[in-house]
Amino acid sequence: MIQDLDIKQKDKYYLLFIIIFTTVLVAYYIKFNINLGIYCSDVYVYLLNSIYYTGKNIHSTSNIYLSPVICFITSIFFRMGFVDRTVIYIVTGAFAILGNIGFYLLLKRYFNETMSLTGTIIYSASTLYLTWLANGTLDIPANTMTIWIVLFSIIAIKNNPKCYKYLFTLFVLGVFTRYSVMIVLPAIMLYYVYEKGFKIESEDKKYIIKGIEIAAILGVIVLAILLIMGSGQFGAGYQISSGITGQQGSELDPAYNADESYYLMNLPNFISNSHTIIKGNPILENPTVLSWAIFAILLIGAGLWLYDNKRKLNKKDGIVITLIIITIATFSHISSFITILLSLLTLFLMGKDNENKTGYFMAGWILTNFIFYSYYSIKVNRYILPVFPPLIYFILMGITQIHNHLKINKSFIPIILIVLFIIQAFAFTSTFDVNDEFRHPEEMSKYIVDNDPHYDTVSIGAYNLRPYSWWLGENVVGIVNSNQTAIDESNVTYYISNKQLDKLNNYDEIKNMGNLYLYKKSV
Repeated sequence: MIQDLDIKQKDKYYLLFIIIFTTVLVAYYIKFNINLGIYCSDVYVYLLNSIYYTGKNIHSTSNIYLSPVICFITSIFFRMGFVDRTVIYIVTGAFAILGNIGFYLLLKRYFNETMSLTGTIIYSASTLYLTWLANGTLDIPANTMTIWIVLFSIIAIKNNPKCYKYLFTLFVLGVFTRYSVMIVLPAIMLYYVYEKGFKIESEDKKYIIKGIEIAAILGVIVLAILLIMGSGQFGAGYQISSGITGQQGSELDPAYNADESYYLMNLPNFISNSHTIIKGNPILENPTVLSWAIFAILLIGAGLWLYDNKRKLNKKDGIVITLIIITIATFSHISSFITILLSLLTLFLMGKDNENKTGYFMAGWILTNFIFYSYYSIKVNRYILPVFPPLIYFILMGITQIHNHLKINKSFIPIILIVLFIIQAFAFTSTFDVNDEFRHPEEMSKYIVDNDPHYDTVSIGAYNLRPYSWWLGENVVGIVNSNQTAIDESNVTYYISNKQLDKLNNYDEIKNMGNLYLYKKSV
């Protein structure tokens, strides 16, 4: 397997630099995230799930299906006595390091060492990536699994069919890291058809069957564990079916956004921005000159490529144009699944007789994610992270086109970009409007623990179960703060609210921290 990665002696020095850079970057962002506090409440779910894997269930039954890979790895450290949120920061940060190694090796199949390093630095220092780096969320680990899945897909299809055994195992692990990893599968199938046609070759077949058998056994084992721990519930099943059938998210969700251009219009902010605020989720604003320079490289590169490959239209182009029109027309009107199929069919017709099949595969990787997430009405900027690896492929192709047409040192643009993005990687934290809001749940919980030695024997009500179940334990119960009568008539000793309550008769306010208010039952 190692030899299939084709790591040359020179690559080892570049990989060492990537490992050192990413490790330092991860450590820097772990410290930043500890000081900032947990601003994505999903992280509390993963922490509670990790506790469940050690044998203690704290309100995790219905959510245990979420990322068994990350949560199980985190639970190993919990079993060793390191029960702290920092553990999941370290685990997700370690996945970032693995992802950057894999991305360099993927790029190295198409570019030289310097260009591959450039792409890896751009990827790991883009502001959207940095926003979610080493903070316990799943998106960067999922991207890591996707990158390695794509890398082994290319190796298996083009070089060594024995790698299908590793590929299918990686795919199952990727899906159980974050279920959306399966969105890359249609693009991989497109690549297979490009290289091998619609019929599975005999030399591939036995390894594909073997890989499926191993993956199926692994998948059944993990699924059985999740069903047992989840008391027969498996919430991902509904999510997956909703994605295929094209169901939209609820308008009650705070991340509801019907704007289908959201990800496209915000893409410049996701590469480099100068102002970041957190309102439920981080909002990246004000793209920088560096972001526009990247888009200039993309546009100039595309223009030069079109100039070099200009040709007359033929009958096949008419079919392609028709399919493009139909694809656009179906977008948001039928389902993302249908639109993705139409877009991949279009790419197949465009690329089947073209030498640059990799470019069309990368375009398919981008389109499947862009279509799926743009169509879905629940929009969070981190969802679009999977388009960054293939997008960076096109950025590097743009640089290559510029080098082919201009007599400049071929290291000039890559080195400038490496330096600027490394500076951005460590300067990005200064763009945040930081306050203590996301540390208050921990501090309010600590106040209860410090002032009531019997806190773990009484019921504590909270407007949000997630953070307080982690900080205070299984004696926390959820009660919405909009129903003050229910709070007043409950038997909880304490109630934590994120707004001041003025109609309580049986509770007194005893502590206020920013937008958090602590009430205690009157004697």
